[in-house]
Amino acid sequence: MPADLASAAAALERIWRAHVLPLVPPEGGLVDVHAHLGEDATDGSRLDLAGLLESMEAGGVTRSCAFPFQLPRGSGYAEANAEVLAAATAGGGRVVPFCRSEPGKRFRSERRVPMLFHTGRAVPPLARELAGLLERHPGAQVVLAHCAIADLHALCALRHPNIRFDTSLWNVLDVRALLGEAAPEQVLYGSDAPYYTPIGTQAKLFLQLAAAGASDTQRRDAAVGSAERLLAGAPCAQLSEPLAADLALPSLPRMRAHEYLVMTVPLVWQQMPDRIGLLALARQALAPAADERAQAALELIALAEGTWPYELEHGDRKEILTVSWLTFRLIELADALLMAA
Repeated sequence: MPADLASAAAALERIWRAHVLPLVPPEGGLVDVHAHLGEDATDGSRLDLAGLLESMEAGGVTRSCAFPFQLPRGSGYAEANAEVLAAATAGGGRVVPFCRSEPGKRFRSERRVPMLFHTGRAVPPLARELAGLLERHPGAQVVLAHCAIADLHALCALRHPNIRFDTSLWNVLDVRALLGEAAPEQVLYGSDAPYYTPIGTQAKLFLQLAAAGASDTQRRDAAVGSAERLLAGAPCAQLSEPLAADLALPSLPRMRAHEYLVMTVPLVWQQMPDRIGLLALARQALAPAADERAQAALELIALAEGTWPYELEHGDRKEILTVSWLTFRLIELADALLMAA
């Protein structure tokens, strides 16, 4: 790694350790309910067992629920599922295997196991259909991925003890919205590895939990307790009131910086330059910044201004959507820090 990228990566970890890691409960471990193994047929992303375990070790994750990437429609998942099962065996208990299925005319579900649904982008509203499924199968335990942004408000309004939400997502404002409408017992930590890393996903969840005044017990539940109940096939023991229902949004300078940073994400993913100067606008919206988190965010933004043009010229091109670039990681953590006020 070139020296400039190495120093930026070191700053990313230093700031994560200073501002985020102290908020992650150290006891009981951290369970990631959303990770992939194999290779995605549509976007070029890939992750093998060694890479997953390395990421887990670096991020303090003790167990990950993993399943295959997306394959071409109609090709089936028998082989990919077998590979995940083999990886789970080789992982010595650190990987919990989930099989992937493609519902259709021949689809049948005869197992009492937790189900995770992709409910992020490119998914229509689904609250009514999910409510019907849970009425027909009252023992079903469901995880809605990516904060269920496809239908967040209606799904939270169901207030169903068999529904959980994982927080693997690029926009921290959606995590805050989830904490404002879902019960804390429904919230699970998820990374969507390799698309996101423990540094960014922990920042989005645990900084928001701290801002909302979550108790130690509630933070432990988000880290491990709620996931353990899910894997045991048990519903939420209770549904408390949302933590962030009355939490005020950050200041206008922080919200302006957030908007500019979110606008950069699709540009980085699509390997496009910052022609508008969005990072500079985010930096200028914050200046002068008095508190430590804003200062840390400014440092990360300045580093991203240097890594972005370098990675445009020299970065890995294996992914159709470049989510592995350091530039994205720097912007992701900067935004999480700003939105935690």
